[in-house]
Amino acid sequence: LDALMASKSRVCREAMRLASPQEHGQTCLLNSLGGQKILRLMSRPVLVILVVLVAGVAGGVAVVATAETTANGLPSYTNGYRTWAKINKKPVIGGSPAHVGIKNVYRSKPRVGKLFPNGTVIVKTIAQQGATGLPGEVAVMRKVKGRWQWVEYTKTAGRYAVLAQGATCTSCHMQAKANDWVFTRP
Repeated sequence: LDALMASKSRVCREAMRLASPQEHGQTCLLNSLGGQKILRLMSRPVLVILVVLVAGVAGGVAVVATAETTANGLPSYTNGYRTWAKINKKPVIGGSPAHVGIKNVYRSKPRVGKLFPNGTVIVKTIAQQGATGLPGEVAVMRKVKGRWQWVEYTKTAGRYAVLAQGATCTSCHMQAKANDWVFTRP
């Protein structure tokens, strides 16, 4: 019981930390096993984050990646990625069994020393030989507060949907930790 209450407190503190100033005037109710705790903070976006955090604490992993999506289903922060600098000099063929196909990797910002700065978005397109149009898969890394968020999308009927994210991606990218969690090198 004490562990559950401590977990709820951590989640609430994290939600308050993430809340913007205009969100602090709203109200959040959390049932605390027998009574109710009222915390001053909630609006819909923060409620979504809180629900994700509670689910993550219960499951051991939290992935918080909120963004508006484009018409094709990718997050809006990937807009224009084809105009960004490529990390790879020529298309990568082979490599990870997680991303089979012909790959190109784009970055929104250059490294600062050995690390990519906060706000960097890395987009890896994965296309099959001879395919035309939008790539069949797109893997996205986004650096927020010094940590990477990962989401991989697959295209179905011209629109992208989430294929994998979070711990699934992290478990593989651990191998590239010395390169700021990025496998592709120039």
